[in-house]
Amino acid sequence: FSVRWMEKPLMASDAVRAVAGIQEHLGLSLPIQRVKTFDLSPSNIDILHELVVQRTAINEIMVGVANDELHTLDMSLLENIVHSFPGDVHIALGNEPDLNGVPGGLLHDVLRNVRRIAPSVRLTVPFAYAIMKKSNPVDVSEFRAEFIQEFGRVLEELDYISINIYPFLSAGTTPVPMENLFGHRMRFLVEQVDALKVALGRIYPFKEMPIAIGETGWPSCGMGKSAPYTHATYSESVLFYRNVAKWIESDASDGKIVSGFLFTAFDEERKGTRRIERYYGILASNGVPKGEHTCSSIAAESAVAWLEPDYPECENDLDWAIRNIDNPEVSDKFVGRGIDGSLCSFQQFLYDSRGSCPPITRIPGEQVFYDSSQTAYGIIGKATICTTARIRDKYAGLPPQQVARGTFKANENPHQVVPAFAPRRYRWLCKTKR
Repeated sequence: FSVRWMEKPLMASDAVRAVAGIQEHLGLSLPIQRVKTFDLSPSNIDILHELVVQRTAINEIMVGVANDELHTLDMSLLENIVHSFPGDVHIALGNEPDLNGVPGGLLHDVLRNVRRIAPSVRLTVPFAYAIMKKSNPVDVSEFRAEFIQEFGRVLEELDYISINIYPFLSAGTTPVPMENLFGHRMRFLVEQVDALKVALGRIYPFKEMPIAIGETGWPSCGMGKSAPYTHATYSESVLFYRNVAKWIESDASDGKIVSGFLFTAFDEERKGTRRIERYYGILASNGVPKGEHTCSSIAAESAVAWLEPDYPECENDLDWAIRNIDNPEVSDKFVGRGIDGSLCSFQQFLYDSRGSCPPITRIPGEQVFYDSSQTAYGIIGKATICTTARIRDKYAGLPPQQVARGTFKANENPHQVVPAFAPRRYRWLCKTKR
């Protein structure tokens, strides 16, 4: 849990006390015994200190290290945490590094360094479920080849793998029945775990790697008429949390997972690219259980579909990315993602990382260049069409220092492109020509 992005952050002592109330709110038979922090920010260090001081029922902590903290990780700080906490300490290195441009080599080096200073600590890495190439049917499940190529050495040295699974994202977007997504048997989540187990068995046929659910959750406020956001309601959210928490603590999860974390303890009003990401909390940001009127759901509002009907979140995500490109608190999200300052590159980044915008070219990895007619061309001359003047004008007044690098322009002949460095300013947002 975290208080970092709250509009009025709770004191660490109050946050720790509030977490104890989750047991009653979710109807669990056991108290909350395991918590996870997401990074080593000062507010989370305060929370870890309070967990030592208050001597609660919590006897296991997962200390998260953010992607942007891996480069300059303070080993003495980790040592102090490990030695101070009276219970079990686990460390999660990075978060979804497969989606955030974190090199596998860096992660491997950090893992070995942490192992050296804290040999008794169990180490894991939380990956996004996008590491899977196939997961249905379960028996043909396998990892993406590029994932194994980049993170294979990391997998070999983990004590267990953590996987982030969000059944919510399949609500209304797949033919999976809603009962399978949030029913008490957690059928969809179980199938996702089983598929991961099959994929692991393909690369490690002679050993069984334990699995933990790094994150799972269901937001209580929506973002438009399109699925899955129409299902971001309090009633569905609390039903999911109650059922998944009971499944995790019951015998039904034995043999499936070693642990599971609910995302997240509190709403955080200033977090994330999307408004919906701020309302995954089991509790409201003031620490009390949420109810029907805790936040105003906007699930009935019309979706913004200015690009394609399949991408109603694109403009909202683009707003966030452009405004935060130079924000050091979220810089890890942009590292190594090919953002060159053009709106097209932001759009492609959001397609690659979140799937919320259409790709600027249907050919993965192809370099795209731009000419003065607002058309983008790939190396082999595949055209993608840029969008309306309204979108260009919307970002025209932003200061140039918000852009990390320049843009590319093509010559007059789109089939014989010659890259040239252009001034640092926003150019166009592209829409793929079908």
